[in-house]
Amino acid sequence: MTAQPAVDPAADLSLVSGGAPAAVLVVDLTARAVVHANPVAEQLAPGVPLPVGLDEWSDAAELRDLDGAALSGTEHPLSRVARSQPVAGQAVSAARLSELGRRREPLWVVALPTTGAPALDGHAIVVLLPLSRRAAARAAADAAQAQAQVRVRDRAVLATGMAFTVADARADDLPLVWVNPAFTAMTGYAVDEVVGRNCRFLQGPGTDREVVAAVRDALAAGEEVSATLLNHRKDGTAFWNQLLLSPVHGADGELTHYVGIQTDVTPRVAADAERDEALAAERRARADAETARAQAEAARRDAEESRARLEVLAEATSRLAVTLDVDECRQRLLELTVPALADWAILLTTDERGSVAGVTARHRDPARAGDLERYVQRWRAAFAPGPVRSTLLGGAHARRISDYDGEPRRRERESWVNDSSVLELSDALGAASVLLVTLPRRQASEDVLALVRGPGRPRHTDDDLHVAVDLGRRAGLIIDNARLYGEQHRIAATLQNSLLPQLPSVPGVRAAARYRASESGARVGGDFYELIDLPGSAVGLAVGDVVGHDVMAAAAMGHLRGLLRASAWDTTNPAPATVLDRVDRLLDGLGMTTMATLAYARATPSADGGWVLEHATAGHPPLLVRHPDGHVEALDDVHGLMLGVQPTSRVGARRALAPGATVLAYTDGLVERRGEELTTGLERLARTLADAPADVEALCDHLLQRLGDTDDDVAFVALRLGP
Repeated sequence: MTAQPAVDPAADLSLVSGGAPAAVLVVDLTARAVVHANPVAEQLAPGVPLPVGLDEWSDAAELRDLDGAALSGTEHPLSRVARSQPVAGQAVSAARLSELGRRREPLWVVALPTTGAPALDGHAIVVLLPLSRRAAARAAADAAQAQAQVRVRDRAVLATGMAFTVADARADDLPLVWVNPAFTAMTGYAVDEVVGRNCRFLQGPGTDREVVAAVRDALAAGEEVSATLLNHRKDGTAFWNQLLLSPVHGADGELTHYVGIQTDVTPRVAADAERDEALAAERRARADAETARAQAEAARRDAEESRARLEVLAEATSRLAVTLDVDECRQRLLELTVPALADWAILLTTDERGSVAGVTARHRDPARAGDLERYVQRWRAAFAPGPVRSTLLGGAHARRISDYDGEPRRRERESWVNDSSVLELSDALGAASVLLVTLPRRQASEDVLALVRGPGRPRHTDDDLHVAVDLGRRAGLIIDNARLYGEQHRIAATLQNSLLPQLPSVPGVRAAARYRASESGARVGGDFYELIDLPGSAVGLAVGDVVGHDVMAAAAMGHLRGLLRASAWDTTNPAPATVLDRVDRLLDGLGMTTMATLAYARATPSADGGWVLEHATAGHPPLLVRHPDGHVEALDDVHGLMLGVQPTSRVGARRALAPGATVLAYTDGLVERRGEELTTGLERLARTLADAPADVEALCDHLLQRLGDTDDDVAFVALRLGP
């Protein structure tokens, strides 16, 4: 399979942990107790008999933060597990005994309730992954905190790419009985396509049969096993799957289940392959350099250029992969090749028909930039119509022309253009040797890179061609990734804007709302607000945050808004808690995997001229009310589980508000900041709201100006009741 570009270790857990074995716990949520621990977990808390309470196990392992300080109740991952909350990734440390004494071991904690798993309903799987370096652990923690809302992105970082499975060990052939949504996201197989089947359907012709046999033997012996296999998704694409299968025994000691943890480690495998390739290339370069010392000056120049070629490959992935801007990727590609492989170069971007759609050029001499630009303009106008690749390369992927300035070659060059005088401009720039390589795309025609050396430079060699082909393959995939990312972002942004509602005009109230995508410009997803003109004289106010920042999150947000409006608009004017319960039941009944936080309130005029506000929440930050006297109050008297986890009955609250009160509903992007307690952000928002203008439009502008500078999406709506 084609190697993929390496990624930042802080953004890929498989690189941070180095593929080390994980500690696995099975937790009974009702009893708040650890009922199973695999051998690695037993090493973290040695001598602790099972079952044992979560707190006792945590004390035995001495779980702390990365600096060894105690974790608060809300920060402690096992406390969150006990409240049936998923833990998408948190950096901690545990005490560990070694020959050098007691030291802190950095760990990454991931947990997920196994809701719906036969015999494991009401339980949760907790995984503690060792992080190979403390600096990497700190980087992983910072990345997770900065992207706390990025949970289901297609290249979701850290723990979100971890798939969990449960197989029945008492049935023949170990059939799957439960998988989490990440398994579907990673493999493309829906739950109903995998439950009841053995996981071998992911294997393919390239899967190592010896590794498969070793896994099968370990499972037959009831042992824990870890392996990395080449698997295939439903659409046929291959990926490297690092799996850990841990046996789970019942109270009577019988083997009942195998808990599986599966992670896509394709980037790590690709990075290892590229590292081996780079090391082999470096060894070849050193051998060439030793030979060059005994040769003439010409040989010495060849060795220098050979090292330059290696530097191009060594820097290519790191320099190209750090940006998602297509134009910048193209410029960086030319910077890599000029002057290392060429005196000047042009990159021909093609359209769906293979014709020239754009040209990017670079010359090693800045003073010749104007000449090169004139040549590009003339050449583009004179180039013969038709696909670029077939015209210049004859259908091949690469071509070396070492006699570009020869008379026999000129006749071929004249066939490329309608105006042969353009060749004089090429000769004036200096064109004696040319490499033509294609830059592959997943779809449509391939781009073409032309690397040109003048008469004063050595002609291109086969080694140069090999380097150019390798570079073109890497650059093509990276540029195509950037192109696809830009298209996806534009689609997501369009979808997001189309889904945001126009606030209706409701008699007796004034409302305004704002939405701002994250400053990175790459995360568009599930934040939304809603104002509903309910039957009678009531008005509904809602704000929510669907987990994720991609097209799927935006689409899920649209579905959720529809369910909310349908559940809220009823002539009986159901209470907010009832509305949230209806939405949660619909999500469960319709088989939707959407997870979201949501706050909903209903305001109704009272007989005394004031208003009655009823509200309920599903895991969302509390609504704020600014009373007519300027005092700001947080409506934090009700709490509820987020939507999509488990249908439950929520409770609401009601209070009387005076005319002129303003209700603010918002998403957490308005209050959360990296490295800061949530209460600090809530207090800051309350102060800012207290100082805001009375007019709701001016109030929204005030909040966005003061608090909108954040790395997360922001959505909020303000409702002024009465005059």
